[in-house]
This record gives sequence, structure tokens and C-alpha cells, in this order.
Amino acid sequence: MYHRNIKILDYIIRTNKLCKKYKETTALNHVSLNIPQGAVYGLIGNNGAGKTTLMRILANLQVPTSGSVRKMRGIRVGAVIETPAIYPLLSARGNLKYQMSITGAKGKSIKALLELVRLHDTGKLAVNYSLGMKQRLGLAMALAGKPDFLILDEPLNGLDPEGIKDMRTVIADLNQKHGMSILISSHILGELQKIATDYGFLKNGTLIREFNSNEIAGTDLETFYFENIL
Repeated sequence: MYHRNIKILDYIIRTNKLCKKYKETTALNHVSLNIPQGAVYGLIGNNGAGKTTLMRILANLQVPTSGSVRKMRGIRVGAVIETPAIYPLLSARGNLKYQMSITGAKGKSIKALLELVRLHDTGKLAVNYSLGMKQRLGLAMALAGKPDFLILDEPLNGLDPEGIKDMRTVIADLNQKHGMSILISSHILGELQKIATDYGFLKNGTLIREFNSNEIAGTDLETFYFENIL
């Protein structure tokens, strides 16, 4: 288990009655989310619950219809939402170099980024990468600006057991060794429970409840989810 036994006093991001509507559809309905500084926050919900919309708003990729987002002063946000924006005819180094040139990112060196996400065999073009390598490259690109808060949308999706374990270790290292607060959306609840310190359940655009890992000690997250959501 990767849970940290520290007392977290501050919140890195909070939302207040956040709403997002698309014509007649309500994607988010008065969501008040609280993400502690230093947390790995697991965002859980079925397809269509509003997770991606919420993450896009937190990443400044969309604006809410109403409500507000309050972020800790001066934080930098990195995100991998939906499909990583990878250029298939560039290598990993080429992708990172181009990403840093168009965003003006001045964070870690390319070599340090690749080592951080454990991406090897980086000489070949990204079109030939496995899904796990693409996930790592997308993560490295999100880390190029040295974010304080990282948003990951289904980072374990489609990976084999070894790939899941490696990605889980990378995420835990970013949190514990580099002090990064992380929001993860994932349907793989057993794996999420191994790294998350806090959770939020979304259903039909509404935040049903928030809790931390201590509240589910002795039970599994999947059972807790089905008892409290469905």
C-alpha cells in the first residue's frame, strides 16, 4: 500500500457548486470537490458521470457554466485527459522537445523526464510504441512544465498486469518522492485502492460523497463503491 501517514492541512484545489451544461444536458450539478494538498485523489464514477468534464475544467480546458474553482496560489497543473496528444512520427525525445518548444515549458530535462516515467527504447518513432509506452510518453509530456498538480484520466486503461504495476509505481513515486498532488480517474478500483489516499464518487454529474482511505480500512473499494453508489 502506498498510503502516507501524514496530516494534510491544506487543499490544493476546491470547487464550489460547480455546474456545466451542454444545451439540455447537465454534465455537472453543483459539485463541491475538495482535494487535499499531497493527496492521490481517486475520482470514481460510471461512464457519463461527468468525470472527464470535471477534469477538463480543473485543467483549464473548459469553463464551467456556474460555480467556481479555487486553486492554491501559484500551482502549475499538468494533465493527460482522454488520448495523450502524441505525435506518431516523432520519437519520445522528439515529442518532448516539440512539446516544450510550443508550451515554453522550462521544467526538467528531457532525459530526466524519460527516466522519471521509466520510458526506455526511446529511439524509435512513437507510432511503433506499445500502449504502455504511449501512456508513459503522455505522462512525461504532462510533466514537462513541472506541475504541482497532475490530472490523469484512466492511466491504467488497456495495460497488461506488468504495465499496470509499473504505472502504479511511477504515480506513487511522483506523489511520495516529488511531492505532487494527483487526481486519477480510473475504473480499476482494486488498483486505485493501492495508491489513492482520498476519493470522490460522481454519479449523474453529482458528487455523492468524499472520503479518505482510512474510512474504508478493512474492506475493498469495489464493495464500498457498489454499496454507496448503485
